[in-house]
Amino acid sequence: MTAPYLALGLAGAHLVELTGSPELLRRWDELPAAFTVLGIDRVDGSEPGTHTLDSSAVAAVLAGRTDRGRFLVVASPQRDHPYNLARRVASLGHLSHGRSGLLVGVRDGYAAPAEATVARAQDAARAVRALEQSWPYGSIVGDRGTGILVRSNEIVHVDLGGEFPIAGPLNAPEPPTGASVLAWYGLGAVGPVDLVIGNESVVVTPLGERPPSDVTGVVLRAAPAQSVGKLLTAAESVLSQGFRPVAAGGSLRSALGLPAPAARPAGRAAFAVPQPHPSL
Repeated sequence: MTAPYLALGLAGAHLVELTGSPELLRRWDELPAAFTVLGIDRVDGSEPGTHTLDSSAVAAVLAGRTDRGRFLVVASPQRDHPYNLARRVASLGHLSHGRSGLLVGVRDGYAAPAEATVARAQDAARAVRALEQSWPYGSIVGDRGTGILVRSNEIVHVDLGGEFPIAGPLNAPEPPTGASVLAWYGLGAVGPVDLVIGNESVVVTPLGERPPSDVTGVVLRAAPAQSVGKLLTAAESVLSQGFRPVAAGGSLRSALGLPAPAARPAGRAAFAVPQPHPSL
């Protein structure tokens, strides 16, 4: 059996600590971990901490200030509309060169009380994937001979129903590395999900406990009172004891060996076929 990979799970206070320390950022960026969950306490049922940062804001900092570390933004439709999520996810995919992805949970512990159902989260995950694929990166051609920058007829409406009726398309193109990795926390994953965290395959292990070795991956999760430095030191030790290092750098999808998502079925074109510029 292939040795499991190691990932990290950071809570709100850890995000504050990590982004405030150049030395911790350097160590994190060099660690051969598969990925880091930015704000796992939002969706794992934990009590909200005293301090936290928005997961996507932290991701933008990491994308701009590091080169190799990979990460998952954490979100729930209880707090974020899928269209806004998709726009952020696509933007982070461009900024990080594919090192980022999205982890969807049913309920955000930091959000105001609201309806939070598995069906609602499932519809949000479907919407994010559909929207990110609604403007294919391959449609951007930059043809100087015709003056056509984008084959705009390839941009399509998503025409979604369910919990989040959305016509689309997204107003940002798909990243060059393709649609971002879409992960799900816990039970109930369906549809376009690439990765499930918190199941029997990718387990969450508290820092200080012995991680299992008969799984695909382990997310080593620090408690709020445990420091990022302690987590990184423990991760370095675990990686030296039979866990599979995943070379830092490259896209999250390639690091995990995940196949490219299926292309979105042809939809209703959002724009007409572009015509060459008359002066060319």
